[in-house]
Amino acid sequence: MSTFTSQAPSRWAPVLVLFLLGFVWGSSFILMKFGLFARDGSALFPPFQLAALRISIAGATLLPVSLLHLRKLPRDHWKWIATVGIIGSFIPALLFAKAQVHLPSAMAGMLNALSPLWTLIIGVAFFTVSLQKRQVVGIGIGLIGTVWLILAQSLGSDAPAVTSQSGMTQVWKPAMMLVAATICYGISVNITREKLQGLPSRVIAACSLGLVGVPAFGIVMTGEIPQLIAHHPDGLRGLFAVGILAAVGTAGALVLFNQLIAWTNAVVAASVTYIIPIFAALWGWWDGEILTYQHLLAGTCIILGVWVTNRGRKPTAPQVLKS
Repeated sequence: MSTFTSQAPSRWAPVLVLFLLGFVWGSSFILMKFGLFARDGSALFPPFQLAALRISIAGATLLPVSLLHLRKLPRDHWKWIATVGIIGSFIPALLFAKAQVHLPSAMAGMLNALSPLWTLIIGVAFFTVSLQKRQVVGIGIGLIGTVWLILAQSLGSDAPAVTSQSGMTQVWKPAMMLVAATICYGISVNITREKLQGLPSRVIAACSLGLVGVPAFGIVMTGEIPQLIAHHPDGLRGLFAVGILAAVGTAGALVLFNQLIAWTNAVVAASVTYIIPIFAALWGWWDGEILTYQHLLAGTCIILGVWVTNRGRKPTAPQVLKS
């Protein structure tokens, strides 16, 4: 996808924006947790409705861009825009919300780093992307880290009977939801790259979110969230967390990401993938989540796999999708 270039105001500006993006996207998992749970640990927003609320707010935030460009889109682009909205936004938002009912936000942030690996795997399997030996090694390292992280959570969880089959399922099932979400990101990036070439990423994001935002808003208004916001003691807190997640973590971060690409290139911008799990883990630790050295080593293994896969890669794909 084409992108414009510009001169950064200072040599430190790209570095600051890179870490700001890592902070914003790394904070998205703890914000999701604040929407899912009240202060006393009881359930707050239902996961499906939380995902719908997140998408509807994000779509509303980018509404000026989508209204400006929707009618100008070629007719054959509409189905791909809608597909990106469903597979690249709504389904991952739902999967992350459902998974984080059972898993810590730090683990979600670590598994989210798998997105570039699945982008490459799907590109090789279904599109015209070539695969090098080094990338095979990187994918293998990343997948080993994934299994390691899930096992570390299974064996280190304070949930009852974690060594039993039902206890292992309590971790593996939601963990596979997170992996499925990163697969969705990989599908969406490849569709964007192959079917929507020439469209600016902000237009793709705004129009895809605008299309799925309308039914998402209907889900919110016919569900429990309006009543929870009005009557639950933590309803406004949950709304604020999801609102920040949607408006800042989606719309604001997209603007920053595009600017970073303009100042540098897609490979530099994609290095935010390595920073996000760090902030996610720090937020989880701050919130009292149990993190062992096994979690940290497994997360490092995933990041190492992503680094090996992307090392020496040409700056041709400025799409990085985050939860």
